[in-house]
Amino acid sequence: MKPKSSTLFHFTKSNETLKLLLKGGFWPRYCLEDVSWLGSEGVIFVAYPMVCFCDIPLSRVDEHVKFYGEFGIGLTKEWAMSNGMTPVHYISPNSDIPAIYSNLVNLLATTDDQDNSLDGGWGVLRHLLAYTKPIEGNIVVASELIEKDFHQESEWRFIARHDDVHDFITRSSFEKDEEVAGRNNETKKTVC
Repeated sequence: MKPKSSTLFHFTKSNETLKLLLKGGFWPRYCLEDVSWLGSEGVIFVAYPMVCFCDIPLSRVDEHVKFYGEFGIGLTKEWAMSNGMTPVHYISPNSDIPAIYSNLVNLLATTDDQDNSLDGGWGVLRHLLAYTKPIEGNIVVASELIEKDFHQESEWRFIARHDDVHDFITRSSFEKDEEVAGRNNETKKTVC
């Protein structure tokens, strides 16, 4: 049995959402992510504008489907790569990577160039972080914190990157339905 699939899957809990995907395609929506591994005081979750897929063979997809939903669509890895998707970078909390990101933040903070654009240092760092995830961490579902082994998901992502799209939003913004709906509509208008 192969540990990975030749197909990437996107699952949802609603057949209506699946119908919308089949009719109008994918578009990035803000998803809350555990960034506690960074060690930034007071910042545990942020939301990035993304579309997520899993690289899991159907023979072991049961747990994933129970958690994310039983309605899904599968697409080839070739399609994913030609549309700018890539596997996420999983981080072990005891590795050097959290400290390296912290060092990058400190380096950027000491430079005269405070370019906050997509191609400036801060924009590039935030984009890299959007493709980074802890091996294990927490996910918020219906305001409840749930521990999850993220590495088992073998996740691939497409992250929206456009001047008119916020590269992340805070958890407090994400929890305001009207605000996150507005941000999701921004991604639909500008990225798709």
